[in-house]
Amino acid sequence: MELTKDADKMICVIYKSFLQARKNGCAKADARRFNKSALKGFPAFEAWNPRDISDTLLEIGRKGLVKIYIGGDFELSDSGIIYMENRFKNGLLEVTDFISKFIP
Repeated sequence: MELTKDADKMICVIYKSFLQARKNGCAKADARRFNKSALKGFPAFEAWNPRDISDTLLEIGRKGLVKIYIGGDFELSDSGIIYMENRFKNGLLEVTDFISKFIP
């Protein structure tokens, strides 16, 4: 799957958040759902323009990795989880290591 670097970063951060929530005992259905303002709270995106956050979320939505709801909330899709599971076989540790390369 081809993604821009920003979209790649975003799906990794979303997946990491999902894995962390699952590790903390959150139900899968709850861990995969995100409030529309959730991305603004991640340190990886604090310097981003809000329109760039929205545009990048739409990009990963078009790829089927997330489902975006009318109100702006979104959900990590089954396809998104499968894509990330195949990409990061070692789960949370591997995703965290990958994301750390994005943050100075």
